[in-house]
Amino acid sequence: MNNNIYADKIKKHRRLKFGAFAVGLTAAVIALIVIINVVFSSLASKFMWYADMTKEQIYGITQQSVDLLDDYRGTKEFGISIVFCQYADQLDSVYETKLVHNLAKQYAEEFDFVDVEYVDIINHPEAVNQYLATSVSKPKTTSVYIVKNDLTNPNEEKKQSKIYTIDSFYTFDSDSGNVFAFNGEYKITAGILQLAGDSPIAYFVTGHGESVPTSSATPVMWTLFEDAGYDVRTIDLSKENIDDAAKVLVINCPKYDYMGANDTVNEIKKIDDFLDGFGGLMVFMDPTAGELPELDTLLGEWGISFNRSMVRDFDNALDVNGLELVAEYTTEGTGASLTNTLRELESVPKAVLNNAMPIDYTYSMGTDGQYSATYGSSVRYISTILQTSSEKTAEATPVGSYGSDAAEWTKGIYNLMTITVDSRYIDNEPHYSYVLAAGTSSFAEDKYIGGRSYANRDIIFNAMKSFGRKTVPLDLDFKVFEDEALDITTAQANRLTILYTVVPAVVVFAAGIVVYTRRRYL
Repeated sequence: MNNNIYADKIKKHRRLKFGAFAVGLTAAVIALIVIINVVFSSLASKFMWYADMTKEQIYGITQQSVDLLDDYRGTKEFGISIVFCQYADQLDSVYETKLVHNLAKQYAEEFDFVDVEYVDIINHPEAVNQYLATSVSKPKTTSVYIVKNDLTNPNEEKKQSKIYTIDSFYTFDSDSGNVFAFNGEYKITAGILQLAGDSPIAYFVTGHGESVPTSSATPVMWTLFEDAGYDVRTIDLSKENIDDAAKVLVINCPKYDYMGANDTVNEIKKIDDFLDGFGGLMVFMDPTAGELPELDTLLGEWGISFNRSMVRDFDNALDVNGLELVAEYTTEGTGASLTNTLRELESVPKAVLNNAMPIDYTYSMGTDGQYSATYGSSVRYISTILQTSSEKTAEATPVGSYGSDAAEWTKGIYNLMTITVDSRYIDNEPHYSYVLAAGTSSFAEDKYIGGRSYANRDIIFNAMKSFGRKTVPLDLDFKVFEDEALDITTAQANRLTILYTVVPAVVVFAAGIVVYTRRRYL
């Protein structure tokens, strides 16, 4: 009897002993899993052990960027620093800045000439004084600098840089104001390209009532040139000469004429000499601009005559008045070459011109079917980039008649955007000058070039490339947020939750039960 009692006590003691062991083992395994998770998360953050599971691949660097920046690997001439104005833990506490921060770290991981730095501008605002930024924006805690460090001159007092706000890494819908895309890769790659190479100058001409960027509100057009690698400036031709490094002049809707041969300063000659030196000119002219004899004469020599009429097309417009025209792409000539890639897309984007006027050719058609003229040793060809519908649904009336009951509208096919190419051979090598003309300044408005909804942005980029900028990040698409949540169903989310949380706990608990049961009957 006593023996049985003693045996029962032993069994009870063993059950308690091994039960406690099983509980302790279970707790130890769970603790080990937690520790491994914490350590791995820390290492993942430090060494960028991430897998981009998003449909849009918003967290990664695409092959296009790798190809564009590949030539700079191993350079001994310069380094690129991506500088944040707050520390890493502060950046990672906000999703919008964390996204940019993680992308910057990936650039540093991928390219040996790129690193990431941090400065505290709250306590040390003087830390960014060494950066000679291409923007006049004042630095904030959310500012990001891309800085070129001249390795051949380590003691340089001022470093070339570009400054961005966090907002500039995102694209906003022009109507709703909501974020619809992440363009961080596009911005960083474009910024590095601009600083790494020799930056040609793009001028916005001032002094004649032109619509030009200001320091307080920089239009997207200005930013486009910067992203394409241009050093963007304004110029008053009545007071300044065009720099030899200039590649592009932009004349955006002047209200007053330019000075010519009979004036104290010949602005027209400066433009003419610039084009003669293989430059590129972009002219955006509104129907209401009025007559500009000096400028009109210069443009006439490039085959361009602005008609000063208003065009409408009720069948091919975005508004009920028929004025927000959806243009038709041409398929032949130099103009067509600027839109080849767009026309080959499965869903061809719309090119839109609001309140536009026709452009007439001043050249005659030759036997080759092209409109051209000879000037000395060069030949100039003009061709259409965008036109109204070939179905002749568009109609035009003189500006002075528009809005009146007596307006007479004439149906036809009207040129809306043209490009003229001057080709010359020097030492058996071809050299080119370009003049692009659009019958409206709206083509380059933020609404139409601020995102990828319309083709306007890509057409301007293609023109920049033709004008002499070899490296333009055309292939870098914005990464659109199709959904604000993960691209998975609720059922999938539930299954993943069970898989990664419940299952491990159940497995550990079951293992504990098995051990406990086996030990109980020993």
